[in-house]
Amino acid sequence: RLQCSQIFLNYLVDYPMGSKRLDNHLQQIVLNMKYEYEEGRLSAIELLSSLIQKFPLPVLEEHAQLFFLPLVLSLVNDESKTCKEAVADCISLILKRLSTDTVQSLYGYVKRWSEPSGTESIPMQLASAQLFGIFVEARPDYVKRGRNSTDLADLIMEVISQHSSSTDDNGWELVYHYLVCMEKLNKYVPGAFGTNLDVWSSLVSLMAYPHPWIMQVSSRIVSGHLSAIDYKELARNGSDSLLAKVPGSLYDIARNSCRQLDVEDRLHVDATCTIAIKNITTAFKIMKLRPDLCYEPEATNENENEELNPKGKSKDPCLWLMARLSNIAKPRGKLRRESVFKCFAALCTSCSPADLVRYLQLMIDPIDRDVRDKAGKARRGDFEDNDPRDALPKEVLQILEDTCGTDNYVKAYAKVSKNARQKKDKRKQDIASEAIHDPVASAQRKVSRGKHEQERKKRRMDENRSSRGG
Repeated sequence: RLQCSQIFLNYLVDYPMGSKRLDNHLQQIVLNMKYEYEEGRLSAIELLSSLIQKFPLPVLEEHAQLFFLPLVLSLVNDESKTCKEAVADCISLILKRLSTDTVQSLYGYVKRWSEPSGTESIPMQLASAQLFGIFVEARPDYVKRGRNSTDLADLIMEVISQHSSSTDDNGWELVYHYLVCMEKLNKYVPGAFGTNLDVWSSLVSLMAYPHPWIMQVSSRIVSGHLSAIDYKELARNGSDSLLAKVPGSLYDIARNSCRQLDVEDRLHVDATCTIAIKNITTAFKIMKLRPDLCYEPEATNENENEELNPKGKSKDPCLWLMARLSNIAKPRGKLRRESVFKCFAALCTSCSPADLVRYLQLMIDPIDRDVRDKAGKARRGDFEDNDPRDALPKEVLQILEDTCGTDNYVKAYAKVSKNARQKKDKRKQDIASEAIHDPVASAQRKVSRGKHEQERKKRRMDENRSSRGG
């Protein structure tokens, strides 16, 4: 197939032929992008990409619309991720080669498609959202001309603001593609969004959006904003960032990042958790520098819910953040615990020991709990020490000791062990007391424990049988 494509490409480029015959060949290539099988469609797209690179510019200009419109339809309708990516690359290639006037005419199509006109226009709105991102990446010089970047930024702000407070993931695709476009616009046209506080506040809200893709890309944009903050200006209260202009936004970023870590293992996404860890680490350092940025002025907090702004409960937002992370890692959940432990390790590598000593006990508690759980499983024969990730808790404990000093570490660990023993003794006393005062509940507890033990033994036997190939 590759050799045939190369021969046909050389024929189209080098062999003299009339315009009608050339048009027939090009239309056949375009039709092949609708081929039934993915490999055939991909071959047609690659051939078209090669043609776009090889054709003389006047010929390419003449056939620009013949290529562009079918490519847009493939971008919208093709179900193959590989083909979609190839189509996007092909569109980018043609935009890079075309003159500014031709690009302007194609950009006009995209702007018209972005206008909402009922439910039937949604597919074209999705196409325009993707195409805007391709235009920004392929022709930033054109996007910077006139009001192009301003108009595009206004459109992105409008879409994001409409969905920032949504509690379901309906219409997530449109928001996602515009967020990707916003990320590219920030990269190629710095300052396009300026200090528009509404759009940045909406981005912080989207960090808790139900759909994981939107959660990830919004967190990535916010992470870039945090990375660009000048700490010296922030300390002098001279920063134009969201954190300085909207008090309480730092708390919202930390809270939403914690929520991204606090998910079930089946919903865990490594990339999202990595960004969340980075955001939490940055938020912790800024909280140490400017704790006042976590509090909204002249506001009251009558609700004692843990998720609300910590003002009124503690003047140390870092204490709230570390307690939140500690509580996230306490329930069982391997990937959730791993994410929090990595966050503790990241804090140790990026913060000074003096900033962490106060919270050492909060960090050790969930790690020690995980170590005890694995030790209990090993005694029952449920745990095999053959996964390299199982060594993570002990490695993080060693990092904590190296960072905060052995004396501080030993004292904190002793307090954690003492509290664990006290809780265990109290639990035993409660069970013994229940057997006397409520024998029915005690009997039900024993039956439930017996069933759980039988299920554990059966599960262990099945695992051993499968490991032996039975």
